[in-house]
Amino acid sequence: MRNEPLIFFHLKLVAKISLGVGAVAVLSLLLSLALISGQDTESYAAIIRSNSITRANLGPTMLVIGLMLVAVAGVITWMIALYSSFRIAGPLYRFSRNLKLASTSDSADLIELREGDRLREQAEHIKHAVSTLREHYAAVEQAAKEASAALEQGDAQGYAEAVTRLKALDEKASV
Repeated sequence: MRNEPLIFFHLKLVAKISLGVGAVAVLSLLLSLALISGQDTESYAAIIRSNSITRANLGPTMLVIGLMLVAVAGVITWMIALYSSFRIAGPLYRFSRNLKLASTSDSADLIELREGDRLREQAEHIKHAVSTLREHYAAVEQAAKEASAALEQGDAQGYAEAVTRLKALDEKASV
């Protein structure tokens, strides 16, 4: 486990990627200049001819190299976004499945996060909320059964106590 916040890890990753793209840009520029420049010659006419050839080819060469750099940077950015989104989208999907399970079943086990997924703290909050909700529903059901049983037996005191517990549970839920 890292001792630094997670944001620093992401910033370091972005810095490394930016440095890599910058290095590729410099190498591409040097390569393009080497390709479009002529060979070393000694005569003035050869230097002028080489300069005009270089000027004619510089625009298209730089355009091709620029498009290549944009494509490389785009692919790398897409790959980072895809990797990062799976670490976030996976837990969000599991959260929605857990909430559906909690709403349809009182005893179904919740789906755990995968190794390496983010949002662990939020997952624990959802588990706690679901268990609290299940306990509340169980207490309401128990108090309702007690009220029903007391009503059937004609026990006014037991019925009043059960209704008081139901009201207290209702107030707890509405706070």
